Amino acid sequence: MYKIAVQLYTVREEMKENPVGTLEKVAELGYKGVEFAGFFNISAEEMKGHLERLGLTAVASHTPLEALENQFDEVIRYNKTIGNRYLVCPWSELKDKESLQEIGLRLKTLIPKVKAEGMELLYHNHDHELKILDDNFLLDKLVEVCDGELGLEVDTFWVYRGGVNPRDYMLKHEKHIPFVHVKDGTDEGLNALGEGKAPVAQVLETVEELGLEWIIVENDNPYPNGLEDIERSMVYLQNK
Repeated sequence: MYKIAVQLYTVREEMKENPVGTLEKVAELGYKGVEFAGFFNISAEEMKGHLERLGLTAVASHTPLEALENQFDEVIRYNKTIGNRYLVCPWSELKDKESLQEIGLRLKTLIPKVKAEGMELLYHNHDHELKILDDNFLLDKLVEVCDGELGLEVDTFWVYRGGVNPRDYMLKHEKHIPFVHVKDGTDEGLNALGEGKAPVAQVLETVEELGLEWIIVENDNPYPNGLEDIERSMVYLQNK
């Protein structure tokens, strides 16, 4: 059975106001792991202590390419201290052949450096990477440019919004996927799990079929706030 983590971007407003209290609430709601999107001026040693106290695992960290390129040693040191081994490029302007080569080269340069530290570099998709370039999805082309060495944090909602079946895409890239983002929504926007039209139940079945250790709950636009949104998502998951 998979374990449940949350992407802390969902509770970013709460993290800005009270990061430690928010982590405590996340743990109280039943989440076993977190994916970071910034560290809110908390030292690595202090963050490690909070995670250990709350029984939370650092599953991954969204890390802009610029940070990896310009602050590599600092990024690696912080993430190693808190026990995280997955660094995730959260976003890029991948849109055509030119950007594919530019972004692909940057990722390809970083992959061996990250691997040498005992860590993995992943790419988190939105729907624009599911556009077709020549005969394949842009996201697949990016993996090819990186000689198949780029891991994927498949965001199953954005795959769905891109017009692709999330289950099929997960099966296609099984060897590249250590975990996935699970979120829900409609054409109008995002929702807590179980409140939209995305094939969440099928995604969870596929996660179990593939034997993935973690799912990561995320909502870019939580309602009415991040903590209430992730609480509803947890209730949905607990009742599955």
